[in-house]
Amino acid sequence: MKLLERIDDAEHYIKKFSEWEATEQIIDDTKAFWMLKKPDSQYQKVCLYRDGRDMFIYGNYGQFTFDSMPWQGSVYNLEYDNIGYQMEKLNYESKQSLNVFDEDKCREDIFDWLRERLEDRYDIEEDVIDKVVLFIKGSNYILSSELEEFCEENECYDIAEIIEFTCECLENVDEYDWISFLRNKSFQEFDEECESSLWNAGKRINQIYFVCMYALQVCGEKLKADKENENGK
Repeated sequence: MKLLERIDDAEHYIKKFSEWEATEQIIDDTKAFWMLKKPDSQYQKVCLYRDGRDMFIYGNYGQFTFDSMPWQGSVYNLEYDNIGYQMEKLNYESKQSLNVFDEDKCREDIFDWLRERLEDRYDIEEDVIDKVVLFIKGSNYILSSELEEFCEENECYDIAEIIEFTCECLENVDEYDWISFLRNKSFQEFDEECESSLWNAGKRINQIYFVCMYALQVCGEKLKADKENENGK
């Protein structure tokens, strides 16, 4: 997925950053500074300071640090679309602060987990899986009699327990309750508990990371275009 595709309301930032000014200061062989800033503003900016293979990004969208870069980074050579790779280069504190919990995403991840389990472990056909998902989504609380009737109609008695477990999961979708719920609930009959994707359900990268990275990408593009124009004169 491209960097811009990860940004909510991307058009807003495309327009905004197109109007900002890019500057560069090469200090020595290891140190350099780049900035994308709104004209006549001291606060609306995104900056990258490089010191050897460490990079510090800061500005009004937040701050984070890369401390595991295998090369000297700059606004020109960051792998902007390779988000997974870039996240690996962040220091521990930055990773912790940039990972946030999203309840809506957690619900989506739970249903994705359910679909995968029903297909892989129970060999349930896709049309029945769709019915299961709709059945769960159609009620805030499913009575045991309703579940029994559903399983009888669709001849899927062996998945009643995983449906009940999924409903319990959905009742505990909360930033402070989710992990505690999983730790106190055995679900080894449905999944490999230690490796289950449920532990990462709801986790997403904070939007400020993508916005900052896009600002640096624009900064590099603007500086590169300026240099090409100067060389063309």
